[in-house]
Amino acid sequence: MKNFKNALKYLLICFIAIMPSCKKDQIEVENGDEVEINLSEYYIVGRKPAQLSNGKTVQIPYIINFDGYGKAALLRESAMPFIFKDGKIKIDGLMVFTVENNTITAYQDVMKRYPFTTYSLQKKPASNQLNGNSYQGNWSNIAKTFSAFTFRPDTYDEKTGAIYPFSGKYTLIANIAARSNTPDASANNYAEYDAVLIDGKLEVTCHKKNLIGAGSEIFTYGIFTKVP
Repeated sequence: MKNFKNALKYLLICFIAIMPSCKKDQIEVENGDEVEINLSEYYIVGRKPAQLSNGKTVQIPYIINFDGYGKAALLRESAMPFIFKDGKIKIDGLMVFTVENNTITAYQDVMKRYPFTTYSLQKKPASNQLNGNSYQGNWSNIAKTFSAFTFRPDTYDEKTGAIYPFSGKYTLIANIAARSNTPDASANNYAEYDAVLIDGKLEVTCHKKNLIGAGSEIFTYGIFTKVP
């Protein structure tokens, strides 16, 4: 009888010890439901089709940056309102991204204006990923071949062989991309660059206008590798 009481007492102690653990596991499962993230800490990056000035069709980079005021900006376009609810990011009735486990699983180009071929939801890095780095590579158009880019905290320069380099300020986007709109008065040239880091490489599009004489305009694209 004494042994039975001792065994019963031991079982009761074990049951009491196990109960908090079970309750904790239950809470963890219940709290395992996905919580919608703060989009101001994220951006969407990918590629879309475009035609260069030489007629070649390529996939150029794009980035959508979310701010803390309910606006989403797509590179040079005006910021648009967005909502994130029930696992869907809806941008101004034009774009709908379905998100599961912080991953975009589907995309709808509602008005057929944004034919993105790839899309990825990424968390913004804490600091400027361009600052202090140099990248070099080739442009797709025959009008521009090899170039090298160098970035500082808010300025850049591009050097293409012996051609007068473009340089000036850039607007940092999500600490991972840059938008430049820099006239070079001394060379009578004007260039717009959009540069986005994707998988460690700098993908750049460039609208360049040569204002000398009759003038000319090109739209080109290139992939540039970081210089060690």
